[in-house]
Amino acid sequence: MNNYSHNDSFVYEGKDLESMSFAKNYHNWIYENIEIELGNKIAECGSGVGNFTEFLLRNDYAKIDAYEPCAKMHLNNKFSKNPRVNCINSNFELVSKNRDNKYDSVIFINVLEHIQKDFDAIMNAYRIIRPGGKLIIFVPALQFLYSNFDRSIGHYRRYQRSELTRLVENANFKIMSCKYFDSVGIIPWFIFMKVMRHGLSNRNTYAYDTFVVPWLKFVEKLAPPPLGKNLLLTACKE
Repeated sequence: MNNYSHNDSFVYEGKDLESMSFAKNYHNWIYENIEIELGNKIAECGSGVGNFTEFLLRNDYAKIDAYEPCAKMHLNNKFSKNPRVNCINSNFELVSKNRDNKYDSVIFINVLEHIQKDFDAIMNAYRIIRPGGKLIIFVPALQFLYSNFDRSIGHYRRYQRSELTRLVENANFKIMSCKYFDSVGIIPWFIFMKVMRHGLSNRNTYAYDTFVVPWLKFVEKLAPPPLGKNLLLTACKE
């Protein structure tokens, strides 16, 4: 049976998650990069309405604790009735006191940039990951791309690779990989977000996801890019 704890004080109204619901290929690309590291007991921090949870459930043995502090998104989670998804309306730090060394993996997919005290979040993740378990982080990269759109949807920062790895290492994790992701996305992001000061639209997101992502993920698998719009980090708790 699913558990529900409520936090009515926090509401997130950003349109980015609405647009990203169209990005099936993009989410699949992320999932393919982390699938073998997830294990079966997963803490998904900032699960939103379940856009990425859908991919985690491809593992028939996965049990997911989906932490989401926004009551509106929590109540609209697409998998709230799924017996393998435990939807929790809270920040994971507040309700995981009795879950030390419990999870095979803790994941932050487009979430850490929304957390002001990001190091504290990573330290709390360390506590609840079992020895040998994994921390997986996907974040926006390159501070020069930081835009009014980032600010409007609650991003405190974008990350440089050295900054992110140092943050995770200081929390006692061993870095397994940290790579730039979505190299081509730098160009449209700079044009639309920095120069034209637009936001994400469903149409643009769908077009990029449909016509760019399928070939780009193949190219980046063959030749990891020196820069990218995002960073994907995997670390281990020894």
